[in-house]
Amino acid sequence: LNRRRTMSDEAKSYWYKLADDLLVNRKIVKVEWMSEEEADEVHGWHSRSVKLILDDGTVITPQADDEGNNAGALLWISPNERVKSKHFPGEEFVKTEVLPVF
Repeated sequence: LNRRRTMSDEAKSYWYKLADDLLVNRKIVKVEWMSEEEADEVHGWHSRSVKLILDDGTVITPQADDEGNNAGALLWISPNERVKSKHFPGEEFVKTEVLPVF
């Protein structure tokens, strides 16, 4: 039984366009972690996440879910880099790193 929520094609198109409009051709001009006060007083979060400040003043920060229940980690993927597995001898994987929450 599949209980996964589905989104209409129209809704997906809306969100894809919004993401494009917000992010394409933008430049990250500053990176910082939010302060404890900002996390608590502005968002009601117990953790602090990284903030990416864009050239137009937009701030992008990961959160735990789409309801904004807490700060979230940021995963980046280096598709052109491979790393040897520490846990699976002889295996290689695409390199990934995580910026943590504090």
